[in-house]
Amino acid sequence: MLKSVSVPLLCTAILFSPWVLAESATQTQQQYAAPCEAVIPQSQLLKKIQGQLKSQPQKSAPILNSFWKQVTQHGTPYIEKLDADHSRMIFLWRGAAHNVRLIGGPSNDHEWLTRLPNSDIWFKEAIVQNSFIGSYSFAVDLPMVDDYLSHYCPQLNPKLKESRSQRRAVLQVQKTDPYNPQRFLADLKQNQFRNENIVALAQAPQYINPTLFPHHAQPTLESYTFNSQILKNQRKIQIYQSKRLDPKQAYITAIFFDGEQYAQLLNVPKALDILVEQGKLPPIQAIFVSPPNEQIRPKELTPNPEFSAFFQDELLPWIDAHVPNSRDPQKTVLLGSSLGGLSSAYLALQNPQQISHVVPLSGSFWWTPNIEDKMNGMSQLIAKTPNQPKQHWYISANSYESSRNNNDLSILETSPIVAQDLKAKAHDVTYKNYVGGHSYAIWQVILQDALLHFFRNK
Repeated sequence: MLKSVSVPLLCTAILFSPWVLAESATQTQQQYAAPCEAVIPQSQLLKKIQGQLKSQPQKSAPILNSFWKQVTQHGTPYIEKLDADHSRMIFLWRGAAHNVRLIGGPSNDHEWLTRLPNSDIWFKEAIVQNSFIGSYSFAVDLPMVDDYLSHYCPQLNPKLKESRSQRRAVLQVQKTDPYNPQRFLADLKQNQFRNENIVALAQAPQYINPTLFPHHAQPTLESYTFNSQILKNQRKIQIYQSKRLDPKQAYITAIFFDGEQYAQLLNVPKALDILVEQGKLPPIQAIFVSPPNEQIRPKELTPNPEFSAFFQDELLPWIDAHVPNSRDPQKTVLLGSSLGGLSSAYLALQNPQQISHVVPLSGSFWWTPNIEDKMNGMSQLIAKTPNQPKQHWYISANSYESSRNNNDLSILETSPIVAQDLKAKAHDVTYKNYVGGHSYAIWQVILQDALLHFFRNK
């Protein structure tokens, strides 16, 4: 959750806005509650305009217009530096009718924005470290799936439980921040991926950002359709290779799960191209493996024997037959994020003769085979793994990846445990914690850190 910088007020009455609307015919008894105004802003930015609106209510229109003009010039999120290590980050949305939620940002949840009274300003504040990097978007005017949104300030009422259907409604009304030009994709009409805004504070880690190299040619990818007899489905696979600057150097092979996200959304091929051209990495070939669709992805990437058989008996032989340079099993890296990180770890342990390096990015190590389990599933699998050749691991978790259920099974809590379990099995393990959330924005940083850690040209 965001580190709150606001103070909740006790609400003695439920007030409804004049624009409250009835839902569909099947939900005529449900009405949206008034926008939540039970949070007091702490930023100098919002305190100032709140004071202006209170002292000059008759001038609210020009006051608000001036405020949004300032926001447009400054950009968002609006940053107020607090000290050498921390800043207040202010997320802003203009003019929603009912509600706004923040997707991503410095949080492990979908946070609610609050409307500043008597204004069109919706806001959410958070205090973050100045090394934060992440991505975010907004969900504006969520449809009412059940009666959760008919309650005033539902997020401040611990007795209310949000259904999964209501929570997933954010995907129907997701929007990017119009005051932040930094996005994964410049084309707002692009609908293949969920576009998000990017924010990086002054002390964020350095990395190769492909968008900052407009004159570097876009690498060519070879695209294939792969048909699996084991899984009885097909998927897209793309292959990239860098130039070989030194004829004596052998190629690294990197296999990415959620391939299109890394190949297109983050443009990893171009970033690798630049790292090799700068002499920081030896030549590299990358294989981007995509799931057939988002619906089947969780089933495939949760540890299971069918996907393991597909990886070992179909995918690896196909890669060996199609990559432009011979694959060295001692220089083969398996990478994935979230469930892809969990699957990377699982498959690497099952194929120690084929996978030498492993990069689980925010691996979903909260997974357990049985819901009653107290130990994370990855630690259980490691405990059952016999002694095998040493592998090289780069495990990461981010500061906002804690559990929403207030238990110990989260990415942040389980990742160092998994790292220690692997060390106990005599593997070479680096564990690192980054300041950020569950986001491709920070994963693009970490994957570069991991490859440089393993293979940086000396």
